[in-house]
Amino acid sequence: MKFLVGLLLQWYLPGIYALAEIACRIAVEQNVQVTYLYRCASCPASFDADYSALELDLYRCVGSRLPVITRNMEAHELEPFRRTDSLSIFQIPAAEKGDSLVRRILDMLNPHQRRKHMHKYLFVWPNAGRHQLLRLFRGSWAKKLLYGLAITGRENGTFDFDPFAWGGLQVIQRLDGEVPYARKVKDLRGYPLRFSMFTDPLMAMPRSPVETAGYQAVDGVAARVVGEMLNASVTYVFPEDNESYGRCLPNGNYTGVVSDIVGGHTHFAPNSRFVLDCIWPAVEVLYPYTRRNLHLVVPASAIQPEYLIFVRVFRRTVWYLLLVTLLVVVLVFWVMQRLQRRIPRRGVIQFQATWYEILEMFGKTHVGEPAGRLSSFSSMRTFLMGWILFSYVLSTIYFAKLESGFVRPSYEEQVDRVDDLVHLDVHIYAVTTMYDAVRSALTEHQYGLLENRSRQLPLGIATSYYQPVVRRRDRRAAFIMRDFHARDFLAITYDSQAERPAYHIAREYLRSMICTYILPRGSPFLHRLESLYSGFLEHGFFEHWRQMDLITRVGASPDAEEFLEDLGDQTDTDSGSNELAIRNKKVVLTLDILQGAFYLWSVGIGISCLGFAVEHAHWFWRRQTLRNAVEARTS
Repeated sequence: MKFLVGLLLQWYLPGIYALAEIACRIAVEQNVQVTYLYRCASCPASFDADYSALELDLYRCVGSRLPVITRNMEAHELEPFRRTDSLSIFQIPAAEKGDSLVRRILDMLNPHQRRKHMHKYLFVWPNAGRHQLLRLFRGSWAKKLLYGLAITGRENGTFDFDPFAWGGLQVIQRLDGEVPYARKVKDLRGYPLRFSMFTDPLMAMPRSPVETAGYQAVDGVAARVVGEMLNASVTYVFPEDNESYGRCLPNGNYTGVVSDIVGGHTHFAPNSRFVLDCIWPAVEVLYPYTRRNLHLVVPASAIQPEYLIFVRVFRRTVWYLLLVTLLVVVLVFWVMQRLQRRIPRRGVIQFQATWYEILEMFGKTHVGEPAGRLSSFSSMRTFLMGWILFSYVLSTIYFAKLESGFVRPSYEEQVDRVDDLVHLDVHIYAVTTMYDAVRSALTEHQYGLLENRSRQLPLGIATSYYQPVVRRRDRRAAFIMRDFHARDFLAITYDSQAERPAYHIAREYLRSMICTYILPRGSPFLHRLESLYSGFLEHGFFEHWRQMDLITRVGASPDAEEFLEDLGDQTDTDSGSNELAIRNKKVVLTLDILQGAFYLWSVGIGISCLGFAVEHAHWFWRRQTLRNAVEARTS
């Protein structure tokens, strides 16, 4: 029966069916995964013949060609979330009868619909005037709807809106043959965009005045280029609560940049950041995003104390072997001396000495002093000559090794694991979000090592917390950083004199997390910004801007750029390769390397002064003893 009524109405109402055909053609051209048909069952106009006929024809045409889901608007106060690209078709009563339903539709539109650039809307509103369409599209744009078309049957066309037109939003007509859903974010024509940014000495350095001039460094350059390519009027906004990255509060709210993004106060946060687990559901993220590792950056290993360089020339086992050799030589010589008494020789005084005199003789010959007494036995003379030759060879090896040790300093072992912090006295600087991020990835013992040495800083100074420490070259300062931050940090603190970085990245990373740029949920700028930033990444602009920024950075070593290129994408430096480079290059002898000689000289002077005092004390003691003896005799 309804089908017969539809055929009859089609003969009387050709304009109604023209609207249905246009809507059906647009839906088929889009070929989305799901098409939603919204109907109002309780609206008074739903009982009109033309409204029912249009509804029936829409369902018949679209439903026969595409996957369709029909929804009653009464069942949804807010538009449900969708995970796939879709087309939502709203049927509105003709002319002024549809004003009340338009207000209801605008209230129902969900401004936080994810990936909104994939969702398109189609409003079938017969005989709607331009002023009515203007109200519809203004309300749609207020709900972040970007792609919406209206079919009215007037002026033989479909109507779209341009939110970036000069003077504000305008209704425009799409002619036959034009793309129904044209891209709108190519040229914003001065549209006021608000970027949430904060100071980061490796990614975003403020310019003056920062609200309009923006930032330098990688993120600052990228944000400025995006503003120019979009032809937008950009205002840079710093968080009012002075917390940069933003953190999650127990009551479900947020701070810093995340609070501005979630609250809709800003359009985009171009500072690259971690998306914490609690923040992920509240924002949109740009793709491609990268996985970044959190690393522990500690002071580089220092040169080992050189005041023991004369002892450390040989390993401990070698010194033990030399001591045993000396004792064996003394013992053998003493035994030979005892046995030579059995061989009588006339007119020759046999060489007889105590064990400590033998030890003194071998010690003197070892350092090059001639022996005071020699045995008349050729065997014992030969034994002593063998010891002298051995001492000569050993001394030559010793001093050659000592010389090479002066020009090739050795370094302490690096801290490569969190558990090694037990042996390192440092203060670990990091913002609160960093500690929140790594806590779930570490054991209780490992996190305790970090926490006991922690200097947790508020997010307001998350960007410059290590600058004053680095300038002082504080050897007790360590940091928790992202991997590419750590790479740049090593390059900035590169020590040209030592030809090695002043800091070291522990090989054991603390946690791997998503690193990206964030926008409000349902942002209409997501697709355009995503294409721009992915282009920057694929064409190598980010790496180019980072290297250019490193070259012009104040206080950076002139060798920092070369070191950064050699470092590549690695987040650690090979200590062995650094030592090999030092071995192959001429090393300037500094006090750190030569301190052992000064310590040895000081020890020698101290022993000499002590011996001088003992000799004088012994002389005074002997004289006093003789004086007392003479006085005793005379008395």
